[in-house]
Amino acid sequence: MDRIIAQNTFERFWPAGRLVATTGQLLNAGLDTRIIGAGLQFGLIHRLRRGVYIPAHKWNGRRPWEQDKLVLAGHLAATHGQQVYSHFSAARLHKLHLWNSSRLIHVSAAYRSSPSRTSRDVALHFTALAPGDVVQRLIPGVGLASFTNLQRTVLECAMKATFEQAVVIGDSALHAGLALPDLEALMEASDGRRGIKRARYALAALNCLSESAGETRTRLIVAELPIEQPELQVSLGTSSGTYRVDFVWRGIRLILEFDGDTKYFDYQPTPEALIDERERENALIEEGWRFIRLKWKHLNNPELLKARIMKAYLTAQQAAA
Repeated sequence: MDRIIAQNTFERFWPAGRLVATTGQLLNAGLDTRIIGAGLQFGLIHRLRRGVYIPAHKWNGRRPWEQDKLVLAGHLAATHGQQVYSHFSAARLHKLHLWNSSRLIHVSAAYRSSPSRTSRDVALHFTALAPGDVVQRLIPGVGLASFTNLQRTVLECAMKATFEQAVVIGDSALHAGLALPDLEALMEASDGRRGIKRARYALAALNCLSESAGETRTRLIVAELPIEQPELQVSLGTSSGTYRVDFVWRGIRLILEFDGDTKYFDYQPTPEALIDERERENALIEEGWRFIRLKWKHLNNPELLKARIMKAYLTAQQAAA
């Protein structure tokens, strides 16, 4: 079959409104197994798992964490929303920030209702789930998903994750509206469970003012330094407008900024935002403020980053004396 013919066929018959589609949905839309095979051969579609596909242009070039969500969407489509997602999978469905988490799909089920077989990319957790422990949400282009509520998701992740992973997820949940009393009540009810001590330690470090995984990791690195801890998300007035900074030491006029893309893309085109930000930054520099700017790559070497922050802090402290 000609590639152009196959491409035109997929564009015409791909099920309307579907991000991912099962073999059955493609057949019902008017495609056949020969076309599906040609789509795979020509790289027009990507197989997420057996019998579940996504248009290649919606998969190729996506960042790894975006592809992780698509893999989960593929499992949801394959199981027709019949399973309850938990742990890191539920965190993805809650749209929380995750850091360094695998694509493993987490499903919770009671012993009596657990599936007899699971694939190698699925972790099955046996647990008792009350109706209030589970929420349902329609995932656009995929279908109806059932997953653990926000507080249970955060706690269960914290019971299995590393300290940094747990705090990243917990900070994101607080920013998304998680009520601390609900989380604390669930921790009390979970006393004695494996991993609860680890969870208590991580969840005691949460801060709702961290707005991204990068900011959380930066905050945890700074917390290990023998210096005054900075204020978070502070608005400073300048002659060019108000400038909202991630971390600030007011007394020594030092600002630390984590330059993650998300702070720009949600509000206005990147070039315009960067120009405005540079103008405000120049105004602050003219008023005697110093800057430390971090990118994702700097978080890969915490010890080097600590040394850099300490040097800037001591220099600013000396200048302010």
